Amino acid sequence: MKSAYHRFAWINLIGLLLSGLLFTWLSRDGTVDFWAAHLFFDTATQQFPLRIAHALDFWGHTVLKAITVWAWALCIVLAIASNWLALLRPWRRALTVFVVMAGCAAFIVQTLKGASGHSCPWDINTFGGQGIWFPLFESVDKVIGPGRCWPGGHASGGFAIIAGYFALRESRYQLARWVLAIGMTLGVVMSLVQMARGAHFLSHNLWSLWLVWATCFVIDLVLHLFQNRKNPAG
Repeated sequence: MKSAYHRFAWINLIGLLLSGLLFTWLSRDGTVDFWAAHLFFDTATQQFPLRIAHALDFWGHTVLKAITVWAWALCIVLAIASNWLALLRPWRRALTVFVVMAGCAAFIVQTLKGASGHSCPWDINTFGGQGIWFPLFESVDKVIGPGRCWPGGHASGGFAIIAGYFALRESRYQLARWVLAIGMTLGVVMSLVQMARGAHFLSHNLWSLWLVWATCFVIDLVLHLFQNRKNPAG
């Protein structure tokens, strides 16, 4: 058991390190981000046509966001109810861990987004806005633009479902894999919606995935270490 978790931990640490380096390069270079954004940008009208598409805004933004929020809220209710309902008692730990992981991941992403000086594509002068683009982690004397656009907040709602994979991985592995697939699919779809609308660069959403995964892994690691201290032979 211990050797299996050590392998899992090392895979995650190396994966997070390598992907973090790749995403840093993408965010500082900007070539891929601007190429992807131009796929949805109309140079004739100097705007993202899908920004005002009602169906995309409603189904791709409002509805999908509501689904992820209500899924998290439902798990809170179920976790609390598991204290009284015997049917839910075997799921108490997984529900609680999911709620904590998903909540922490979303909080971290939204906090960073709110404090960010990086503007969304539709606010940048290259795409008809007034803001300027600058590389991630770059020190700038004066930020021009509204900012508050890194990392991608909308995509993090979908990616946060990945927390269910960590919560279920050791007890119900097959279900955990399905939850992982659902979380990745939701996150990718929600990322594409925001990219199509001009609301985020590709790297913004990749960083959301990275931050969600890193948050879940760190919490999972802390729980594992705590469990080992309580039960050294386990």
